[in-house]
Amino acid sequence: MWPASKKGGAMIKRGRLGALGALGLLGCLVWLGTVPPVVVAEEQELQIGLPDFPRRVRRTLPELKPEQEIRVGILKLHPSFRSAIQFDDNIRLASSGEESTVIFQEKPGIIGEVKLGDHRLEAGYGIEILSFAGDSAEDSLNHLAHGQLDLNLANNFSVTTKDTFERNEGRLFTETTDRDKININTLEILGRYDRPMWALEGGWTYNLVDHDTAAFESNDYDEHVLAILGGYKIFPKTLWLVETDVGFIEYDANTTRGDHTYWQILTGLRGELTSKVTSTIKVGFQNRDFDNLATAPGDADEFVADAELVYSPTTDDVARLEYLRTLRTSTYATNHYYRQDKIALSYRKRFARKWLVTPRFSWQLNDYHVASTEGGVTKEREDDFFQVGLDLRYELKEWLSSGIAYNFRTRNSNFGTFDYDNNRYTFDVTLAF
Repeated sequence: MWPASKKGGAMIKRGRLGALGALGLLGCLVWLGTVPPVVVAEEQELQIGLPDFPRRVRRTLPELKPEQEIRVGILKLHPSFRSAIQFDDNIRLASSGEESTVIFQEKPGIIGEVKLGDHRLEAGYGIEILSFAGDSAEDSLNHLAHGQLDLNLANNFSVTTKDTFERNEGRLFTETTDRDKININTLEILGRYDRPMWALEGGWTYNLVDHDTAAFESNDYDEHVLAILGGYKIFPKTLWLVETDVGFIEYDANTTRGDHTYWQILTGLRGELTSKVTSTIKVGFQNRDFDNLATAPGDADEFVADAELVYSPTTDDVARLEYLRTLRTSTYATNHYYRQDKIALSYRKRFARKWLVTPRFSWQLNDYHVASTEGGVTKEREDDFFQVGLDLRYELKEWLSSGIAYNFRTRNSNFGTFDYDNNRYTFDVTLAF
């Protein structure tokens, strides 16, 4: 049989589609600020579509817990609320002259879900209110809405429509540390056909990136991605995967970075190595066509990869190792893109029934292809990011938990002006139904 599917039958799992935003259609939102749960691989979906779409600010989305729902007829409601106090020693992510303060965070949200026969609809909305003590200029109000409609049709055919919208007013931590009011929207329509030995999935993804900050408005763009993913069962618990994607990026108005197309092809395996180890490995090639742009250095041809290894020795222990290599659309200087390599390691341990501890580590390299000048020095920019964190949570009830967390992150660039170190300490109380 194929790996277990919530919809039954054969299934190609589609993973971490970092797609941002959404044109507010249908619905599902899960919004919560707890420590991100480490989910066993069977719950993760293999990525379909290029790993290029704009990076979401990565607000934490919680798991739906059926035993904690509030029923109103056929409607199931999942309200949540998180209140946190944080101390941050470098709120502007500066390379010098760091400023520290206390941050108060409030995150209310609600999800509604309805099941009609074999079909399912979810819709939700959440906000994040950040108040910086003694520095109201850093205050922000962020929004996240997400919708999803699953239609399970006859003859093992299904259609999923997703729509996600995010508005963020904070600092994005990667290419720049400036505040950027950004609206990100993603609409995704996927169809899947399942057979006992194989499955085929295809879809269209639309990403809209809209900056409300004057310094970044010239980087507004639309992105269309067409993707086809096929899977064939080569062993009882192993799938052979083949994926191909074509993307089109169209800028509203940009004389530095122009419209261009890209494509990639990937192949790989997903399956159970042992009863306690699951893996997903996809490797391939990506090409970006810049030939029609006077400011571009020619086509970009890069090796790309997306891999994950999950080890679950017991129901209380989950370790995850991830690697991603891809190309990202850039907003820096005259660069059209940068290559990103990222390795992440996390481990979750439950002990004494109600306690959870989660240490984690990640390293990321952003490598640019066009030389730029900073401080009178001209060279190709290269940034290394390191992040280390430790979370400790206590579940008072199924619907009530509290935790403390420490997170350290740093950026080391070959341009010293981009360097920063940041320590953040957090205490929170979270209610989730």
